Amino acid sequence: MLVLRRRVGEAITIGPDIEIEVIEISRSRVKLGVRAPRSVHVMRRETIRVALENQNAAALLESPRPPELEQFLNSIRAKDSGPDADKLCSGYSGHPE
Repeated sequence: MLVLRRRVGEAITIGPDIEIEVIEISRSRVKLGVRAPRSVHVMRRETIRVALENQNAAALLESPRPPELEQFLNSIRAKDSGPDADKLCSGYSGHPE
């Protein structure tokens, strides 16, 4: 890992078109500004895992229900035929029924 020391107003460049500037330094944090082309995705490292989990969850909701889940939901509907049962069961598909 390369360590560079910078002060407020100073910057580093990565390649020909990415620049990271130190905007502010306080006791507990450093504020950075990033200039990059729109095609370059700039994210905090700790948010990447959450974004991937959200994408996987969205894909799961869009996939068809397995037969076992369909049978389970039908058994819930049979036990409680009130309007709340339909709301509960429809929430598993990701789409309103």
